[in-house]
Amino acid sequence: MTSNEAARNVRARFPARVFSRDVERYAHDSRAREVAETARARFAADGIPRAELVRCVAEGRDGTDLPGRLTIYLPLEATERPFRMVFTPIARESALALLYLAFGVAHQPYGSRAPTVYEIAHRRVHGGWPRRPPA
Repeated sequence: MTSNEAARNVRARFPARVFSRDVERYAHDSRAREVAETARARFAADGIPRAELVRCVAEGRDGTDLPGRLTIYLPLEATERPFRMVFTPIARESALALLYLAFGVAHQPYGSRAPTVYEIAHRRVHGGWPRRPPA
């Protein structure tokens, strides 16, 4: 990585227990697990490209409340990017860094009871599942 690339990337921390909890939901040979582990290795080593970070919606239609959090769509090189990682910005050594919060699917199929990455992140931030608005 060049120094220009490093300047455009944000350092990221991945608490092992939290990351493992997310990845262990998927089979060892699943696409989701491969995407998560590849992204973690890349982001832990090189940081996260600032241009790829998107602000989470403060109040989601699904009842999630994630103001100030950032998400990245994965896999980076793909046209379709169904997976997300959510991060909390933190100050570290007088610079911005990101603390891993959750990994998962952004939108579950209709009728699925599995939580989205945003619901998982909401639970970790607020200690409970979001209240889904009436349909």
